[in-house]
Amino acid sequence: MEREIPNRTPLVEFQGEKMKKLVRGFTPERLASFLDVTDLNADTQAPKMKKMADWAKTYGCASVCVNPVEGADILPELLRESNIKECYVIDFPLGKVDIDIKAEMTAHTVKKSRKIRGDGKGMIELDMVINVGRFKKEHSYALEEINAVCEAADGEHVKVIIRSSELTEKELYIVSEIVASSNAHFIKNSTGMDAYGATPEHLRIMREVVGNEMGVKAAGGISDAMTAMRLFYAAAYDESLQSPDLFRLGTSKPLNIISSMGWLLYSTDDWIDAGIIPCTICPYNFTDKLRVELREESNAKCRNCKFKEYRKHKEF
Repeated sequence: MEREIPNRTPLVEFQGEKMKKLVRGFTPERLASFLDVTDLNADTQAPKMKKMADWAKTYGCASVCVNPVEGADILPELLRESNIKECYVIDFPLGKVDIDIKAEMTAHTVKKSRKIRGDGKGMIELDMVINVGRFKKEHSYALEEINAVCEAADGEHVKVIIRSSELTEKELYIVSEIVASSNAHFIKNSTGMDAYGATPEHLRIMREVVGNEMGVKAAGGISDAMTAMRLFYAAAYDESLQSPDLFRLGTSKPLNIISSMGWLLYSTDDWIDAGIIPCTICPYNFTDKLRVELREESNAKCRNCKFKEYRKHKEF
């Protein structure tokens, strides 16, 4: 039976007292434990990876996330005998290689890392990118490629990057259901190189669909504690979901997030009472970066949104 998509204002609204309670349940140290310290640039080299590994070990982050080429030669040595996981992106950022090649990339990365690190299973995570174009044409293809990567991962955790900025709302629901039915461990919204990154609205939908047993990872544009807290509010407000096994934040700005958490705790009421312009965190605000069909959907959402006065000069 096809899921009925709720007809609601396309925005997570943050209730002040609930947000304040959420924020006060965190410390900089606790927030750090949810961070995947990330650098996926083409020119990232060993000195930067060493710095990232040092940050992760110093602050107790969840993982260090890099490209597997070079990364899988360097990172295992840097993280050996620590509890910090290695995280490698697979078929990044486009997700366009064939399934068998994607699986082989996964198996090769896992084998190489285990041999160098020598700490056994459970210290590797693979963030794979689905083939969005093939998914749009043939939904079943996404499930096939996800499960192929999961099998090749040999028990290591797999996070599925769905590139949500390229999906209609209906497609976001559908692909989230596919990930939920797969053998993966997490669903992740973005590569961080898409039209836009993490938005509370998309994170809410992803959590709504995959439920409370699967992890949700937010990525793209997360550089301060207040942004992080909004994403927690959307996808991990319940304390039972506030575990690195069920929620993660991918970021290239871990020190900014950790340090700004201290300021957020120091002046929680002021930060939250100040609020935010809704459009700045809404996925339907980025029409100039979207395909025609996505622009049309975004404009329709804006026309019916109770916050549309913020965009009264926009051409719908």
